[in-house]
Amino acid sequence: MRRTLLIAACSLFLAGTQAFAADQQKWSKSVENTVSKWEELNLQAPTAVDNAGNTYATGAFTQPIVIGSAVLDPIANSAYLAKYDAEGNVAWAVGLRGAATITAITTDEQNNVYVAGTLADAVEVGSTDGKTQTINGKAGEVENQVSSFIAAYSAEGALKATKVIWTETDATVAEAIPNGSYEGSPNIQINHLAVAGNKLYASALYTGDLTMDDMKWEGSYLDLFGYYMDYVSGGIFSVDKTTLSQTTSIANIVTTGLFTMGTSAVKSISLTTGGNDIYMCFSASGNVTYNKADQTSEDFVFPESEEASGYVVSSIKEGRINSKTFTTTITKSTAFGSVNDMKIEEENLYIAGCFQEALAFDNTLTAKDACDLYTVALNKNNFELQWAAQSNLNEGNGDAQHFYENFTAMTVNNGEVSLYGYVIQNQDNKKTITKSLAYTCSNSTTTSNDVPLLVTGAATNGTTKALLSANITDFSTTLAAYTVSGGDGINGVKALSAQRVGNTFYFAEPNDITVYDLQGRMLKQANHATSVSIDDLNQGIYILSNGKSTMKAQKTNF
Repeated sequence: MRRTLLIAACSLFLAGTQAFAADQQKWSKSVENTVSKWEELNLQAPTAVDNAGNTYATGAFTQPIVIGSAVLDPIANSAYLAKYDAEGNVAWAVGLRGAATITAITTDEQNNVYVAGTLADAVEVGSTDGKTQTINGKAGEVENQVSSFIAAYSAEGALKATKVIWTETDATVAEAIPNGSYEGSPNIQINHLAVAGNKLYASALYTGDLTMDDMKWEGSYLDLFGYYMDYVSGGIFSVDKTTLSQTTSIANIVTTGLFTMGTSAVKSISLTTGGNDIYMCFSASGNVTYNKADQTSEDFVFPESEEASGYVVSSIKEGRINSKTFTTTITKSTAFGSVNDMKIEEENLYIAGCFQEALAFDNTLTAKDACDLYTVALNKNNFELQWAAQSNLNEGNGDAQHFYENFTAMTVNNGEVSLYGYVIQNQDNKKTITKSLAYTCSNSTTTSNDVPLLVTGAATNGTTKALLSANITDFSTTLAAYTVSGGDGINGVKALSAQRVGNTFYFAEPNDITVYDLQGRMLKQANHATSVSIDDLNQGIYILSNGKSTMKAQKTNF
């Protein structure tokens, strides 16, 4: 049985990435021959960087691989999660063996890591302590059903908890299944995760009815004289980050009224957090209802008669909900606008995705050919547009039918947005990736950058940036870490300000301080503290963080 080893990245990738980034590369590592064809790769592979500068890579594998000391053998199209320390050494790796895809990842203050994804049937979820768990989807019971899962890991890679989520067809619609009067299947896919406090938040699109713990989301269906089809709905829910239980609905967006005619649908949804504040954006067409966490609801109308679509941006701050709508008129009812990622930095909320025709956030921007990548900066308090930028690429040289741009990742550093994606040609029953995309956007200006490999995931945490890429020719994946410009902290945009006296650090105002070692292990915490000491720790170098800023400190014998 052939096993592939972790090796250094190819020089082509290094030259290409350095050509468009002023960032200082620290290290890069690759895994070769993870799959047998590019269609098996995860082309939107979530990536993360934690507060200690550790990076996390995810991906697909259909062939045996070795990452560090972990030997991973696949079952069907399996998924892996790997952690690398700040120096690029493999800390640990685990496999999710079965028909599984990881679609979202995040970390918390203690450098625990959370992943979400989809599964069909049985999946063995790996753990560094050997205590694996087998979780089960519903594909064996309901044809073509896609379920979702969440898995929580400690900083050391030990599996702490799992949760499986599935939807079911409404009882009235289910009666139509035996006579063939229902086209569709209940499905759910989580696309983003974020942690705030002791809660883990997830955004998802779904069809069918969803029940989790005490939370119930109803589905929406199109009734064509007794012939039923699914409408796509969306929402955000939270769970306790330790147990993955106590599910609470934060937002649920459905079409207005069950069993109604029309083409209403939730097209996409995303979320991010800033401190304890939650930000959401969804795109939709037709009539949708936003059911809020405070038990109120709000209707949004994008009239079909005017061929309109739009985005709704919303924030939840200390129980107060604020929303704003952005709309555009389109010429085709099939035209879409997606929200694929969101980030908070300083006073701005950054949103990115793809759009056709006119951009709802800024109607003066029109997509070239089939669609364009875009990013916008909104004031995070009132959602006023600060600037908008687009790829402006003729991806098909006038052929808007067979060539499309696809979004993969976004990062933000000091107001500068990096967008990544690719162009795919879908023609004659064959799909071909024709170009990898990388753009730098700031203040409505877009710069295109040459990149030889397809960036499938990207993440930043302060001055550390991680890029995960895939080679669609030899099916290798490469993770590279960079020190980004503009910050003077270790893992924060700004350095943590403190006055040092011996091995004690004093702060001008109270802070929630966490102390880590260079392996990312949390050693101590001090809440609402004006000082913290490392005098009780062993000799070594430590990282102090308040979640936004960091500093590196070496214990000294005075």
